Amino acid sequence: MSIVNKPEVSGPLAWVYVGTTALLAALALFFVYLNLQAPVPAGLVGLVVIVVVEMIMISIAVSLYTTRYILTQSELILRASIFIGGTKRISLDTIESAERTLIPFGIRLFGASGYGGYYYFPNIGRAFVVITNFRDGVLIKAKQGIYLITPRNPDEFIESIKKMGKLEKV
Repeated sequence: MSIVNKPEVSGPLAWVYVGTTALLAALALFFVYLNLQAPVPAGLVGLVVIVVVEMIMISIAVSLYTTRYILTQSELILRASIFIGGTKRISLDTIESAERTLIPFGIRLFGASGYGGYYYFPNIGRAFVVITNFRDGVLIKAKQGIYLITPRNPDEFIESIKKMGKLEKV
């Protein structure tokens, strides 16, 4: 048996990615216009860079809605975009604690801003973060690291980890 948790996506977070993508599309059209006006493709490099960045932004926006936290009998799987570090597997035997928390302010070390990756939090340390909103945080401490996720119904998710992982102090 496994539990698949599809987290709620924060509207403002999604709109940041959608807005940035729309802005980049307008900039790409501007570079296309420049290329049509110039005898030599002056903005071709800029256009290529913008198209690549735009494809990454679209991938991240889509991945917000495909993020899943999958709890099986033996492990917790954090399924996220490759742009923030990809899928992580945490053995339930290694989970030491899982607790509800506010999303703290952290310094991004690697990943897509606002969505996830590796962060440093002053009171917690280095953690792998996969968040789709800024209010429903669950902090998981395991032997292989610290993880911050935002499942839908965090209290129920913690209880599920407790039941599946046989945790005493959750």
